[in-house]
Formats: sequence, structure tokens, C-alpha cells
Amino acid sequence: MTPDPSAEPGEQVGTRLLFENGRVRVWDLALAPGEALGAHLHRLDFCFVVVRGGHLRHIHPDDPAQSQDVRYEDDQVVFLEAGEEGLLHHRLVNVGDTPYRNLVIEFKDG
Repeated sequence: MTPDPSAEPGEQVGTRLLFENGRVRVWDLALAPGEALGAHLHRLDFCFVVVRGGHLRHIHPDDPAQSQDVRYEDDQVVFLEAGEEGLLHHRLVNVGDTPYRNLVIEFKDG
């Protein structure tokens, strides 16, 4: 099922919550080719570890000019700070021809 692109952004930054305690939240983010993760906000600093690389489109509904395609490699690690207003409001679409997967780790006690 394709998420509604006009829907309000949610707090779900992955496709499945794997673990949560008082300090971290860990999400699995797995997208088949053509599959999308709905609009969401990153309110916490986070990193993600690419388990299976691929080609994702980051769509920024509030500023379409910032939308971009990014290729991720296996074992790549990315860290991003959310800042005071939340880092991003975006959607993700797997525009590649292979499944993509990463693990998102949100840091709750930033």
C-alpha cells in the first residue's frame, strides 16, 4: 500500500519498531522496489546503519526543491542532528530495483 502523500507527517521513522527503552528507539526500515515510507518527522538525533544499500528518493513536501535521490551502500553509517524544530519532514521512496533496508537508531536523551 502506498502512503497518502498529503497525510500529516507522523512519528514513525521506520517500517517496524524493533526496540525501545528510556534512552533509544530502534526501527527497521525496509522498502521493496517502488515502496514508500509515509511522511514523517525526525524530532530526535539519530543515526542509521545501511544493511542493504539501494537508491532512495527523499521527498520534502514543504520544499520540493530540496527533494533528492540518494544512493546508499551496504554498511554505510549516517548520523544526523534533529535540532530544535525537528530535522526533516520527508517521505522516502525506493526508486531502485532492489530491496533497501536500514536500521534507524533514535537517541532519546540527546
